[in-house]
Amino acid sequence: MIWAIIVLLLLGLLLSAFFSGSETGFYRVTRVRLVLDGRDGDFVSRRLLWLTNNPSVFVATTLVGNNLANYLTSFAIVLASQLWYPAQNAEVLVSILFTPVVFVFGELLPKSTFNDSPNRLIRSIGPLFLVFVLLFAPIALVLWCFAKVLQLMVGETPLRVQLTMARQSLQRVLQDGEIAGLLTHGQRDLTRRLFASSNATLNELFRPLPQVNMVDVESTIEELERAAKLTQMATLVVYKSHRKNPVGYISMIEMRLRDQQTIAQYCALPTFPVTCQLTEALVEMRENRLPLAGVTNARNQVIGVVYHDDLIQAIMT
Repeated sequence: MIWAIIVLLLLGLLLSAFFSGSETGFYRVTRVRLVLDGRDGDFVSRRLLWLTNNPSVFVATTLVGNNLANYLTSFAIVLASQLWYPAQNAEVLVSILFTPVVFVFGELLPKSTFNDSPNRLIRSIGPLFLVFVLLFAPIALVLWCFAKVLQLMVGETPLRVQLTMARQSLQRVLQDGEIAGLLTHGQRDLTRRLFASSNATLNELFRPLPQVNMVDVESTIEELERAAKLTQMATLVVYKSHRKNPVGYISMIEMRLRDQQTIAQYCALPTFPVTCQLTEALVEMRENRLPLAGVTNARNQVIGVVYHDDLIQAIMT
């Protein structure tokens, strides 16, 4: 009998600590962290993000869990009082004696722990909490429907957190990083410029073909040098047959190092659609070390050229 009482008491304390701590961790967890982990395909983070968008389900689960924990703890205390002190009103005295223990280990300590490390702990207990969400789903569904009815009556919609990170949320994170000393003012300023140009597309930056100084694939080294001096660029666009057919680009530095007199070979011209975002094109060009790229229209025809330096200039100014 005594072992059953101890098991019930410990189980009640554990459940109380679990749901009390998870409640604090849920409200303290960084939403941006859940978004990033969710975008990486983490299943638990996606489900926790869903709970963020449906707080009534989370509240109902913790409410049922805490009530279950309190019932088990109270039941164990009553059994203990009847076993050890069968006198009248002994339950009240034993409950008063156990109250500090339940408060410290079932409420205060887990709440304080989750408050200090919400991101790590909420991710650790996430799978188990999702199991309780499924177990308490029938009761949580009733409370969720009640919350929806109340929402329709009040006319307020809770804040939704999507898997796409909001710009303001990320800006707040970077601002906190600067305050904490993780980012310099220059890095923050560069990030601000990047945000300002994030919606820009190549349609606003590319150079139309008539404005691009190109060279024929049959050009001699003298013609290439004149074109390079005229444009003040070491990388030249190469066309074949006619100027509306750019096929690649060459580097004058490499040609000089190889002592080539004609264009024996050239790099194929990479292309981006004209609707491609500036930042997306810049990332791909930097990763592949592309000095330039062609810009295509809806019919996949090259209508212009965008230079890596032009994209950098657009962000820095």
